[in-house]
Amino acid sequence: MTVFGTPSRSMDEAMGTEEQGLTDQTQSQATRGRAGISAWGKRHWVSIALVLISLVYGGAVTLLHDDAVSPIDEVVYLDYTFKVWDEGFVRQGETFGDDVAEVVACDHVVPFGDLGQKCGSGKVDLAGMPNKGITTGSGYTPAYFWTVRLIGDPIHAVTGLSQVTSWRLSGVIWLAGTMLMLVGLLRRTGASNVVAFTLGLLFIASPYAWWTYTYLSTDTSVVFFGAAILFMTIEAVHGRRSPWWLLPLAVLAPLFKITNLLVFGLVLFYLAIHSIAARRRAKAAGEPPRARSGSRRLWGAVALATVLAAAVQVVWMRLTPLLAVKGPGADQGISSSLSGSELLRLMLSGVSGPITHNPAAGIFPSTIYGDVFIPLAWIMIAAIVGSLMVIRWDPERGPLIWATAIASVTALPALGVVMAVLTQSYFDLPARYGASLIPAALVVVGFMLKNRIMIGVTAAYAVFLLVFGVALAVRVGLAF
Repeated sequence: MTVFGTPSRSMDEAMGTEEQGLTDQTQSQATRGRAGISAWGKRHWVSIALVLISLVYGGAVTLLHDDAVSPIDEVVYLDYTFKVWDEGFVRQGETFGDDVAEVVACDHVVPFGDLGQKCGSGKVDLAGMPNKGITTGSGYTPAYFWTVRLIGDPIHAVTGLSQVTSWRLSGVIWLAGTMLMLVGLLRRTGASNVVAFTLGLLFIASPYAWWTYTYLSTDTSVVFFGAAILFMTIEAVHGRRSPWWLLPLAVLAPLFKITNLLVFGLVLFYLAIHSIAARRRAKAAGEPPRARSGSRRLWGAVALATVLAAAVQVVWMRLTPLLAVKGPGADQGISSSLSGSELLRLMLSGVSGPITHNPAAGIFPSTIYGDVFIPLAWIMIAAIVGSLMVIRWDPERGPLIWATAIASVTALPALGVVMAVLTQSYFDLPARYGASLIPAALVVVGFMLKNRIMIGVTAAYAVFLLVFGVALAVRVGLAF
C-alpha cells in the first residue's frame, strides 16, 4: 500500500520499532545506573567496608557480653535512660530508680555483682547502690539519652531483644557514623584508601571502642564530634567551606559531653600555628602579608564557636543546682587533690591513654587483657613523637602535627584545672576524657604510615584485636 506514492509501514512494524527503541533506551539507562553504582562503590569502598565491619563487630560484641552492666558508670546511664522520657532529665540529688536496680540485681555489674539488690523484688536498695543511692547523672544533658531511646526503643520493639541490649545497640549506630566522619577526615588530610581503612579498623578494634560503643556510654559522641570539628576547621582554613559551620557543632558538642570541648583547644593551636607559618612564608617571599587562616572571618568564627561551646556547658552547670531536689548531693568518695604529680600523669597519658582505655585489664587476673594493647599505645606514641622528628615541615601537615602534639600533652591537665576551679573539687581524670583528640592522633599516624610492610602489619594487628575483642565479649558474658 502506498500513500501519495510513498511506501507505508504497517502499524505492527512501527510499534515494534518503537518498542525496540524503548527497550534499548531502558537497557542503556540500566547499564549507566549500574556503572554509576559501581563507580560510587569503588570511590567509597573504605567507608562502606568500615561501616559494615563496625555494625557486625559492634553488634556481635554487644550480644555476646550479654546484659551485665559496665563498670564505667553504666548504672548511672541506664538509670537516666529509664527516666528520660518521663522526667525529661535527671536532677541533682535524685536517687536511683527501681528499674535500674532490677537490671543490677538480675544481670550484675562487672565485676562487682548485684550490689546487694534482689532480683525480682522490683525495689531499689539505695544503701547498696553507688554513692549511697544518689545518681550523678545530673551533670549530663538529656541529648545523648534521647538518641539511646530513639534508636534503641524501635530495635527492642522489632527484634524482641532485651531493653538493655537494644539501647546499647544505639552505640553501634554511633560507631558507624563515627567511621563515616573519621574516613572523611583521613582522606581530606591525604591518607590513601588503604591507610584510611587500616586506621579505621584499628579504631574499631581498640579497647576504647569496645567499652564505649557496646555499652551505654556518654563517650559515644566524643570521637564523632572530634573528627567533625577538626574536619570543618581544616576545610575552612583552606577555603573549601564556611567557618560558620562550626557554630552549630559548637552548640551540639557540649550538649552531648563536656569533654567534647577539648577539641576546640586543638583547633585553636592548629589555627595559630597555621597562621604564623603562613605569615612567615609570605614575609620570606617578599609578599605583602595576607591573612589566610588568620583572617578576621575565620578567627571570628572559631573564637565565637569556642565561646559558644564553653557557654553551653557553663549554663548547664549553673542550671543543675537550681533544679536540684532537696537532700544531700552525691558523694562519690573519689575526691583527690590536683597535685603536680597528678598534672604530670595527665600530661603523659594524653598521647596514647584515650584510645587504650581498658577496664578489662583490672577485671581479670591475667595480664593478657592489658598486654595485648601495648602495641597500640606504642603506635600512637611513635607516630606523634616520631612525626615531630622525622617529617619535614610543610604548610599542610606541619601545623596539624604540632597542634596535635601540644594538645595531647596539655588538654587533660587543662581540663583538670578548669574542673578544680569551677567545681571546687577534683577527682583523678581517666585518660578517656581526651578521646576527642583521637581523630587528630590517627591523622598523624596516617602521615607516618607510608611503608607497605608497616601498613600490612598494622592491619594484621587490627584484625587480631578484632578477634580478641570477640573473645573478650564471650569471656565477660560467661563470667558475669
